[in-house]
Amino acid sequence: MKTEPITISFLGVDERSKSAYQLFFENITPVQYELIDDCQQAQLCLIDKDSYNVQQQYDELTKNYPEKYILVLSIIEHSCTHDREFFLQKPIKREALQELLNKISEYLSGKIIKKSGVPSRSQIKNTVMKISEKYRKQPAVEKPAEPVKPVVQKTDSTVVPIKKAPKVATANAGKLLKVENEEYFVGERSDIDPNNPQQLQDIFYSPEKLLQSIMEQAREESQQSGQIVQLNVMDHVFYFDAKNQKVHSTVGSSVIRHLCVVHQDEAPTFSVKPEPFRNDLEFILQASEKKSRRKHSWSMDAFLWVITLWCSRGRVPAGTDMTRPVYLMQWPNLTRLEQIPHATRIAALIYDQPRTLFDTAKQLGIKQRYVFAFFSACKSMGLSDVSVRDVDRLFEPEKPKKNKNKSILSKLLGKLTHFSENVVTTKLVSNADK
Repeated sequence: MKTEPITISFLGVDERSKSAYQLFFENITPVQYELIDDCQQAQLCLIDKDSYNVQQQYDELTKNYPEKYILVLSIIEHSCTHDREFFLQKPIKREALQELLNKISEYLSGKIIKKSGVPSRSQIKNTVMKISEKYRKQPAVEKPAEPVKPVVQKTDSTVVPIKKAPKVATANAGKLLKVENEEYFVGERSDIDPNNPQQLQDIFYSPEKLLQSIMEQAREESQQSGQIVQLNVMDHVFYFDAKNQKVHSTVGSSVIRHLCVVHQDEAPTFSVKPEPFRNDLEFILQASEKKSRRKHSWSMDAFLWVITLWCSRGRVPAGTDMTRPVYLMQWPNLTRLEQIPHATRIAALIYDQPRTLFDTAKQLGIKQRYVFAFFSACKSMGLSDVSVRDVDRLFEPEKPKKNKNKSILSKLLGKLTHFSENVVTTKLVSNADK
């Protein structure tokens, strides 16, 4: 027999957040929900206490409709006033919200008779602690008097003990994740405590004081003019060609990398070249190639990517709000960019759902500097940014689900894919001057 849907209305919730809730309600089983505008007619009223000027509406609702079920959502802890009021702290955990909604539906259907009085959060915590203490005091399983010694193979000294096999596999996996000279791209900084303001300052850098900002200006000049822009920095020349998405230089990567760690106090010079200069540039590049026996040309994306990595070295631009989620608008072409460890995993996670940089590192179980470097490089290319939408902070990010039923073939393909990601590089550094 099909049950009637439970009607829900909102107080203090904007239209964008309503859409997020609606998508959430559609996936809840087996209870069905229907959103209506009239809070007086709804069986359940969902209230965002963090919304501006919602307190008066909340007071009127609880006073005039004491029998109505209310679900309060807030960042700040809220004390429920009666036994039909519930509270969830933001960011909202999907599982906790679904469990609470299912329980409210049982109250409405009469399956559960609610007792008078609502336990406080402190009472719940004390109950959990008592239960934990009860199980903690249970006697441990008795251990044998003498430890069981493993059987030693004396007849064949070439037999490898089983316990040593995982160590070898782990060591090999670590080598595959290692990128040569990765400290040039992601630095060597240790993880920080997000709640420590002093440590938090160590992860920021100022792109406007470094070569990154100058290169971004040159790219913008070329894009706006549609012509080749010549950039002179500390007696070194760069040519930005937005039409062909190319960057040419008279020096190689070893010189440019050192320029990235120096504060650019001297103002650079930009000059927009006329269209006939394209023919002249060919002769300039050929002469430079004969002199150094190297060709110093890159795609514009690959050039800005590596410049940002060299400047940031595992940090994020100053002013980045680390409490807000970041998003990936477009998947970067990682096969044509300088490789950094875990780039594909980071991209997959934040492309699927906006997350904070700290949460991304925690979910993947990797060093924070890898996530910071990836975000900074993507941001300089216009592929990633910090979300300013409140709806992206509404729900707590879900943990990536692991597929427990992988076949042997799929595991093997995954290892081969991961291996190729770290082996195939753009040759940006190796083809330049050492």
